[in-house]
Amino acid sequence: MKIKKFQAASFREALSRVKKELGQEAVILSSEEIKGSRSKVEVVAAIEQDLEREELFNDSLLKTGSGTEKEGEVRSDKVSLSAGRPVFKKEPAPVYHEQVLQELHQLRKSLEALKDKGYEVSLPKEKRRMFHYLKDRFIREDLSLQLTEKAADLNDLAGLIQNDLEMGWDWSERKVIVLIGSTGVGKTTTAAKLCGQAIKQNKKVGLISLDTFRIGAVEQIRIYSRILGVPLIIASSPEEVENGLKKLEDRDLILIDTTGRNPKDRTGLNELQKIYALGIPMETHLLISGSSSEPFMNESFSHYRNLPVNWIAFTKMDEAVGYGSVYNLSVLARKPIAYLTCGQKVPNDIEFCNPVQLTDLILDHQKLNQFREINPTH
Repeated sequence: MKIKKFQAASFREALSRVKKELGQEAVILSSEEIKGSRSKVEVVAAIEQDLEREELFNDSLLKTGSGTEKEGEVRSDKVSLSAGRPVFKKEPAPVYHEQVLQELHQLRKSLEALKDKGYEVSLPKEKRRMFHYLKDRFIREDLSLQLTEKAADLNDLAGLIQNDLEMGWDWSERKVIVLIGSTGVGKTTTAAKLCGQAIKQNKKVGLISLDTFRIGAVEQIRIYSRILGVPLIIASSPEEVENGLKKLEDRDLILIDTTGRNPKDRTGLNELQKIYALGIPMETHLLISGSSSEPFMNESFSHYRNLPVNWIAFTKMDEAVGYGSVYNLSVLARKPIAYLTCGQKVPNDIEFCNPVQLTDLILDHQKLNQFREINPTH
């Protein structure tokens, strides 16, 4: 392992020098503000010299997906050096996303090993308070570090987070929306909520259900269909989906409720691919449960990466311990957020937030004000 000390006029400049000399794989061991006639920042960084990227990113690993993190294995107590939102290549998006996940996982393992040897992340006092406040909001440690480095004080955090959030979904145009996600994430209930909200907007809505696998699923969506007064088509094949779409061609909004499967189930994902192979314009919403652990959220997104996901939606936020995980996945996946659901009431328990509203939830505005009172220097 190579460990080196860097001094610079600012934390940003020091990080830049670390990345230039040690590369993106370097991790910060400590940082300290040195006061004097000319203040400066001292950063200690390290890199494992025997890191072999070829072993992490070889083609067979990426194709099989065997390198994804399993639930419980990924820890959020490690720091990355990326100075800003992680950058993802657009072509080919699925492969590069897997590489980023692998790289983050390796960085976390490296920092964990360093911490076991007694090293700790050190920041100037005021920065450290800000850093821990973000971590307490369930924002990843590496993302918390990035926000802390960019923010002059607490007042800057909201604007920085808002800039990272991409939102603004609407139904101004005719749409066919496919709802996908793991078992129990709430696809059928979300479909009913979207139907109800669209009806309030004087939209003509139709439902197609592919969920003939789960016991009681057809009956559940039939009940919603009758209550909402919208036509429902049960389909068990791509051909039946295509015929159903033709029957509903006068609808402003068509929602396709898919079968919930374990995201590792390649058979289920291959069946979904056949729907997209119809060549009909569709918009895909990947539903992620806000009550899931962050490793499971990341793993779910990773396994659905080969499908044309346009938006992410977070369900069961009333069961979530915090909103930081929403920010984490949105930034890492580089996907916009469509809406949040927060209960079982149809059609009311769904929120189409804007970045300002969601940032207030992420930062917990009330606690942020309390934190300012405790730390008046902010």
